[in-house]
Amino acid sequence: MAGTPMSLNSFNMPADGALSQRSPRSRFRRLGAGLACLAVLFPGAAGLAADCPRTFGTPIEARGLDPHGDVVLADGRTLRLAALADIAASPDPGRRAGLAALVTGRALALASADPAPDRYGRLGALARLPDGRLVQQAVLEAGLAVARPEAGYLGCMPELLAAERPARAGRLGVWAELPLEAQPPGSLEKAVGHFSVVTGRVLTVGSTRRLDYLNFGPVWRQDTTVRVSGPAREALKARATGVTSLAGRDVTVRGNVDPIDGPVIDLRWAEQMEEVAEASEP
Repeated sequence: MAGTPMSLNSFNMPADGALSQRSPRSRFRRLGAGLACLAVLFPGAAGLAADCPRTFGTPIEARGLDPHGDVVLADGRTLRLAALADIAASPDPGRRAGLAALVTGRALALASADPAPDRYGRLGALARLPDGRLVQQAVLEAGLAVARPEAGYLGCMPELLAAERPARAGRLGVWAELPLEAQPPGSLEKAVGHFSVVTGRVLTVGSTRRLDYLNFGPVWRQDTTVRVSGPAREALKARATGVTSLAGRDVTVRGNVDPIDGPVIDLRWAEQMEEVAEASEP
């Protein structure tokens, strides 16, 4: 499909954009209101990442959305909202309408980690509304999207996760269906090939010279696995709480779900993982 621009915010994008619509059997429902919260598992990991872009340019008017759900600017450029997954091309027309209503006719100031356009000719950037809010924060607060760790924007993740958290707790928008349960692996059937958010208990941890493996079931060739490599592995090694200590703990991971001997998510950055912290019963 070379040459066809596909939004990273699309449900149909097989790489970095889409979220499965499969309804989860979430453990949060069993906990009841106020009994579950999510904390970033490895605070300070952003120190290994690029800073969050803070230099915003001269505001430019947004004309609306293109057919792929990206923002069309008055100067003819196309804006991809960085560090987000799943917005405008969702089968839910309310999400697209929500984004269009938020940006159309408004002057957006942009801050980009990389001014070069992507292969579809889009500029990836943070976008600031006239009232000072980031478009990213506004859509996360409304449950129109989920935060997606992305090179050049990893330093933005703490504030984006904070913006996302109320919608997540209230199960608004995309959070009515997320996170998906890691086990049984069939729970992730519709998420395969897409970006998603997955939660579950790490059963065992395995290691090789290059990779660490978080196994969510006893049969690694069919059960859900998270592979930890690259900067994420180094970030975890540098902390007292290492990968091996995750066995028996509940975690939530966001990333692309690939079909490799069962569902596999590659953990490239520590910002992709959170630990589920459950408050004790009164």
